[in-house]
This record gives sequence, structure tokens and C-alpha cells, in this order.
Amino acid sequence: MNKDLIPFQIETQRVIQLLAKQIYQSPLALLRENTQNAFDAVRQRLHSHPGFSPSIEITLAPDKIVIADNGIGMTPDELQRHYWTAGSSSKNNDDARAAGVVGTFGIGAMANFGIADHLTVETESATTGERTLCRADRARLDLKRDCIERELLASKGEPGTTITAQISANTQIDVQKASDYIAEFVSLVDLPVHVNGVLRSQQRIEDLIQPVSQAWKTTCVRQKIGTRMEADVTVILSNNADLWLHLTDILWDSKSIPGRLVLRSGHSNLRTFRSGFGLATASVNSSYQFGGIADLLVLEPTAGREAITVDGLQLLQSMMAAIDLFASELLAEREESDSSTPFMNWVVGHNRYDLCGKLRMTINPGDRILLGDIAMHSRTKPMLLYEGSDQGVVKAQASEDTPILILARTNPRRRCEQGFLSSKAKVTPVSNTPIVKDRRSYSQMSMAESALAYRVETILDTDYFVKCNVEFGLISHGLPVFAQKEKDLITVMLNPQGQSVSPLIDLYQTEYNAFGSMAKDFVRTMVFPRIADYVPSSTREGAEAFLRAIRKPREVFEYADEDLGTLPSIWEDYTEGRISLNEAVTRSQNVIRSSIQIVERATSAKDVVPDVIENEQTLNVVESSEQTLDPSPGIARLELMSSAKLLIIDESEPTLRGYRCFISITDKSREEMGEFFLQPHTTSIVWGGQKILFIFMHHSGQFGLYYDLLTREIVETPAGGGPYPTCSMVLKDRVYIPIPEEISKSFIPGLGEKKRFEVRADILRTEDAGASETATRFRQV
Repeated sequence: MNKDLIPFQIETQRVIQLLAKQIYQSPLALLRENTQNAFDAVRQRLHSHPGFSPSIEITLAPDKIVIADNGIGMTPDELQRHYWTAGSSSKNNDDARAAGVVGTFGIGAMANFGIADHLTVETESATTGERTLCRADRARLDLKRDCIERELLASKGEPGTTITAQISANTQIDVQKASDYIAEFVSLVDLPVHVNGVLRSQQRIEDLIQPVSQAWKTTCVRQKIGTRMEADVTVILSNNADLWLHLTDILWDSKSIPGRLVLRSGHSNLRTFRSGFGLATASVNSSYQFGGIADLLVLEPTAGREAITVDGLQLLQSMMAAIDLFASELLAEREESDSSTPFMNWVVGHNRYDLCGKLRMTINPGDRILLGDIAMHSRTKPMLLYEGSDQGVVKAQASEDTPILILARTNPRRRCEQGFLSSKAKVTPVSNTPIVKDRRSYSQMSMAESALAYRVETILDTDYFVKCNVEFGLISHGLPVFAQKEKDLITVMLNPQGQSVSPLIDLYQTEYNAFGSMAKDFVRTMVFPRIADYVPSSTREGAEAFLRAIRKPREVFEYADEDLGTLPSIWEDYTEGRISLNEAVTRSQNVIRSSIQIVERATSAKDVVPDVIENEQTLNVVESSEQTLDPSPGIARLELMSSAKLLIIDESEPTLRGYRCFISITDKSREEMGEFFLQPHTTSIVWGGQKILFIFMHHSGQFGLYYDLLTREIVETPAGGGPYPTCSMVLKDRVYIPIPEEISKSFIPGLGEKKRFEVRADILRTEDAGASETATRFRQV
């Protein structure tokens, strides 16, 4: 029998097209990549050969893109060694970085072949004057033979580069959308960038992030911001405590970070830039929802240019924690703080009740009074404090001689008043403690009451790590649940006549199969808010312990610089026979692929979690509950399994905490961080361009989970977002996160359509101490 070996052939042009689409998820990436290359070329020429008028001209048509610059250009050798060699960059050197270039990956030429059939590059070097013309057809590309035409031309004395890309017939571009897309990342570029003759760059940063209405303004030089940051800061404050900050001359750990930050409270979106060139929208947590622009030379893009590195994200988060501290200490000196709920939330989250002196609280008789004045007046004689809501008590005991301070009914103001008064003032409480009558222990309970008490104790112990004694009794003030801690013992009292307790007892007797899930929802909705401060993970130590438990070695969903450098060597190893094709493909995927999620159809939520909506409605109606932004555990149904990636609630049915759409996180994210969603957490969601960013903050405030989705198409809803009610759902094999109704259309596929998302996820620390190790890994520019 005759045996021989034959080669396994690669269809090069198809492989390159697939690799290009893997790295550059958006078909518009060609525009970003080539515009960024033009920007870098101009900056390099300005750095080494100043004295010319820089310009970038972009011409768009549905079937053709032309990008021309008068930058530094390329020699024939540079064109071959860097532009046409994936993984090789001419900008990985000190001179290029000093010029403020954006890209250093050296794989940008590949972006063109995601949607282009034919590519022409004409360039003249500002250094040598050599002029070169190259032509490449995707259909003729081959890894094993010379396939790119190169022609040496006579010099015109006009340095620069012109890229002409002929677009495939089936991927033609929308000119208006493409023009708007370019404007997003060149708006702050300080040199002229024209798109079809219209200037889209050189915008004033104040026009992009407009200052708030000015009630007060100050400028601080070399202002200390937290323990690690210094900057020159301009602050504008409005009457309703909105803030606008402009930070320049920034130092981080005593090292200069060239660039600027322009932030506005309540803005949500934080757009990142490098040397004025747009990178991506970042997801960072801020009590004030500071958003705006971070234009810092230290920020670096990932290979697809649709995200910044995890190190960059962590640095921004650490900076934001310091800026939140600065803003809080500044507001503490201003009476406008009384109008700022974010200020009060920050105070509660950081236990800084000493900053609340300018807040006002209700006093009867009289006008609202500053907490600082209460501290001063009560030094000689304690003041009366009423924590309830019965106006009869106030009328019976308040007088001009003995006015009564009335605690706010809602948080965070109530907790700010309590915290400040307990540490800074002398007050005598007017009794309003709930009274429990007919208290019953286990031996005196009915079978249904015993079952409910046991189930509540078990859920608290298993899900929240809190050991409690559950008893029954009639509670005054119409309360269904009352919890108190005496020494190390927590007692949860249930009122059998309470409107949320009584249906549970009846459910045990009439429909036992639904009793377990209803009890879980009852504990999460009614019991947890009353024992939240006793949950171990709400403390710093508990948060650290939980974080260590879920922190595992994980694959980072992005390019690292050293990984990208191996891309050409992988395929060189294959062509030289050192590795197999399978190993080459596997290595390439590990280098370039992010986690990809594809949604093909939507499934009705009632088919997956049939009792959740009904239970939520029951508990909310009987207690007249309002949607809250406070930390809450995820809805747990650990006995259920589902293959559905997208859940929807029909318009004919009530919403679940205001949501009608839920998407499952990727299996990898669930396996590594799924337990996070069983812990109490808050939810913030922001979107803009092609990005939807989720920030889930642990109730300890020490760390959070960010979950970053990149869509193939631009989210049609204008950029926006902010804090939302928590409504995660945890099943045995799925974790679903909520999608606000404003952007749900971007997630629900049409008939025969597939929605594709690129996913990045990780745990971020919010405190400087926890972030220092990651943040200090930055390369200084």
C-alpha cells in the first residue's frame, strides 16, 4: 500500500477576513483604525519635523473610503516591516510615545479586510522623501507567497499617507452613520479632521461637557485629592448641588499623568481619550455618577480599540474614588449639600457622618435647623429626638421651650441625621420602639408558623450567613416584621396578622409547592432590609473574605501587548512546521478572541421563572412597596435550570421591578463570579455608541463587578443611564441581569436575526488601598 502526506491548505483571504472580524467586532473599525493611524502619523511628524500645517481628510462613499494625512509617512522598508506585517508596530518606541501616539499594536492593516475587498496605500516619508504605492486584493492574499504589489514612485515633496479602501458590495457603509461615528473619537483632536469637507474635530471640551449653572466657583492649585492624587482643579457648583470639575496637571503617586479630566455629576457616561483621540466609554462607579471626559496619556486601548485595558479601567476607578472623597469634603462645607442625595449616599457608604454639619433636619416648632447648630445647642442641654411618624406624639410633647427634632423618614437622609447626632450631639429619644404583644416561641406556634419560622431561619443562615431566632408576635405600628439585636443574638419577629406574613401562612396550608419560593422572596424583600447591617459581608472584613472566595485566576478578555506580538510568530511556527494547524488556531484564538455571546431568540420569562413575577406583585401590593435603589440580593431560584439566553415579559403582564427584558451573563462569567449576585448589590447601567456597561456594586462598597457589552451596531437610544433597581436572577445554571426598557430593542432579535455581543467582565476594587497593586502596574509615559 502506498502512503504519503499531503499539506492542509489554508484559504488565506478567508482566514484574514475572519481574524479581522474577531479583533474588530464593528464593521466601522476600518474607519477608527485608519483615522487613528493618520492621527499618530501627524503627531509623529509634529514631534520630529514641526513647522507645517497638519491635516487629515476623510472622504466617505457607500463603496469607498479614502483617508489622507500629511503626517510622517513611511519608507518602503517601514511599509513592508510594519504596515503589512501583523503584530509589528513602528510606534513601540520612546519617540513615538513622547509624540503621544494612540496605537502600538501593529495589527491595524488587518482591520481593512473585515469589509474591504481592495486596499491601496500611497505614502511618502518625511524623513527620506521616498514615495511608495502598494495595492492589495483580499482575494489574492496568501501567507506563503508575495501577494502585495509595491511600486516606487518619484517624490512629490508632500509627506503623508493616503489609504483607499474599496468596500465589499455586501457590506457597504451608511455615510451619515460613519461620519457621526468618526466624530465621536476625533471631536477633541487638536488638529483639523475633515469628513467630506466638514470639520469634525477641534471642539471645545466645555461644549461637550457643559458646566452646571454657577452658584459658586473655585479654583484650587496643587489640590490634594485623596491619598494618591494631586491636581489643579476648577469646581463649579449649582444651587441644587450639581458639580462640574476640570482637573489638569495631574499627579498620581507623585508621578505626572499628562492629560485632563472633565467631569459632571449625574452625567453617567465617561468617555476616554488619549492625546484627544477617543478610545471607548468606560464603566466606573461613582456616588455622584461623575461622567464626562478622561483624556489621559496613560490610557491605552485594546486591540479592537473598543475598550481600554483593565489596568486603565482600574486606574480610573481608583481616581474616581478619590474624586468622590474630594467632592464630599468640599460639599460638606457648603449648605448646598442639603440638596445632594449623592452626598448623603457617599457619607453613609463611607461612615463619614462628621461631614453632615450643613444638612438641615426638621424641628417642631420652628424651621429646619442645621445639624451643626444642633450639636452646638445641645452641649448644655440635650434636645429631644423623635424617630417615628406619629404627629400626635409630636404635638403632645413639643413646645417652644422643649422643641422636638424629627428624624427624616427616608434614607439616606435619615441615616445621616442618626449618624451625626449620635456622634456629635446630645439628644434624648422620645420613645417610639415597636411593642410586641402575645410573643410566641416554637412550642406555641401552629404547624404553618413553625414551618415559616424554620424556613426563614434557614434562608438567612444559608443565603446571608446570618443566624437568627424567628418568633411570632403582634407588632405595634402595623409592622409585618421587626428585627433587633441584643448582644450577639438577632431576633426576627413576624406578625401573623401582617399583610405579607398572613398569605405565606395560608400558602403553606393550601399550596405547599409554591411555599418555598415565596418564602425566599419574602426574606429577600421584607426581612433582608431590616437586617442588612447585620449581614457579615456588609463589613470590610466580610467583603474581603467574600472577595477572596470568588477571586480565581481568570483569562482576561483583551489583548495584552506581549500577546499581540506573538500573532505573526504563531503562524510563522505553523508554516515552518513547528506546530500543528489546530494548535495555531487555538493559540490565535487565545490571543485575539474576546468572550462572544450570541442571542438568537427571546423566551418568555414566565416559562422559565413562572412564580417570580407573581410573588413580586403580591409582596409589593400588600406592603405598598416602592422601587428602591438600595442594595438587594439577586432573586434566587437555584433549583431551576434554563437554556434561554434572553427573557422577556409580555406587554400584557406586569413588569418585574420595572423591567421587561433580562439577558444571561456568559457561562464563563457565571462560573467565575456568579456567586456575587447572591450577595446584596446595587445596579447601575449606562450606554453610548456601541457599548452597554453594567456596574454591580457589593453592598459593602468595597468592590464591584463590571460587565461590558459591545454590540455590532450602534445603540439607537441616545447615550444615557444611571442607577437602576437591582433585579438579578440566579438559577442553577444561569444568571440573568436586567435590561432597561430604553435599550431593550438592542437586545431582542427580530425574526431570523442574531444579536452578537462582545463581553468583558471583571471585579474592580473601589478603595485606593485595594487598587494600588493594579494601578501601579502602569507604564509611565
